[in-house]
Amino acid sequence: MNFKDYLKSSLNKADFQRVWDSFFEPKSVGFYLNLLKFDKDYIISNLDDLGVEFREILPNFYLCKAEFKEILTHSELFNKGAIYIQNPSSYLAVLALNPAKNDIVLDMCASPGGKSIALANMMGYGADLAVMESDSKRFYTLKANLNKYGCEWVRTYNKDARSISRSCVGRFDKILLDAPCSSYSHFGDGFVEKSAKEIKSLSKLQKQLLNSALSALKPGGCVVYSTCTFFECENEEVIQNALRSKFDINIQPISFGLKSEIVSEFGLRILPDCDMDAFFLAKIVKNN
Repeated sequence: MNFKDYLKSSLNKADFQRVWDSFFEPKSVGFYLNLLKFDKDYIISNLDDLGVEFREILPNFYLCKAEFKEILTHSELFNKGAIYIQNPSSYLAVLALNPAKNDIVLDMCASPGGKSIALANMMGYGADLAVMESDSKRFYTLKANLNKYGCEWVRTYNKDARSISRSCVGRFDKILLDAPCSSYSHFGDGFVEKSAKEIKSLSKLQKQLLNSALSALKPGGCVVYSTCTFFECENEEVIQNALRSKFDINIQPISFGLKSEIVSEFGLRILPDCDMDAFFLAKIVKNN
């Protein structure tokens, strides 16, 4: 079954048409403010001077029309690391994790670093935050972005995140696992579809990564698992697999009150529209 047929079978007729059309329409541009290096009033004033029209849709997260993207990406604010451009769906994972200043936190598959930098902003300078990336090229992109945005204190590891099941048992209060996935939120012109074999392989990796996260989590801690794809085998089935594992866990409900939300017992789906990418989130609490 190709992706279009899969969507038709997964969504009602109205949702399918809206989702399908969204892949071929301009997206709003999202960004958050980097308050580790710059004052909020300074950033807002400079955005006003650039003529960018924007609105706050989430705490410290803003949207503007697609026409302003080039202005933002060529601005001094962007070049100096005062703003980070990101789709709001990705930012939801950070809000769901909601780390406190004194938490010990891990971002497992962190490159290019947008969520890591957002976590650092929420936790504050010098907080106990570690990030991992297994791919060497992507790891150096991650390091460069952390330095650009004033997060040079964050501990970085060029390692396969599955290794924490052995090296970091029971260490972290909170873990963000934005897992490698088939990335169908970016479906559209030029997208190369994954084979059934590739998607099955990704699902296997996702299950291994989540089990490793649960091993590295303290009792009472939580993992936020997320992907930017539609397939149940990469989303709900990964959570169901964790529920059948040796870990005593439960799924905590998540809702942001968005019109594009679909809430289930296994997590939260965001259907794409003119603002949001497709996304899946689950917040998993480890009981003991």
